[in-house]
Amino acid sequence: MLFSALISLLIGVVLARRFKVLVLAPAFILTLVLAIGAGLARTDAAWAMGSTALVVIVGLQIGYLFGSGIRLVLVAFRANRPGSESFANTLSPHRSAR
Repeated sequence: MLFSALISLLIGVVLARRFKVLVLAPAFILTLVLAIGAGLARTDAAWAMGSTALVVIVGLQIGYLFGSGIRLVLVAFRANRPGSESFANTLSPHRSAR
């Protein structure tokens, strides 16, 4: 279960670097299906499948939160370099046309 949690944590970080928060809904469903499928393949008890699914889904969400924090820190460091745009413009999804 620890290995699954670490993998889901890393997948959450990767998803945060590439996608918006709405990607968590399909990732949640896919993770739930895969965790239950793996439990059925190993003939685990229902409580074991449920706890594995819960740990993996929570790991995915924590990884997404951590990845979003990394992205915010990187944007803040880039904004503070000399000759860069202001911090508010780098966080805005809609940049002004120049």
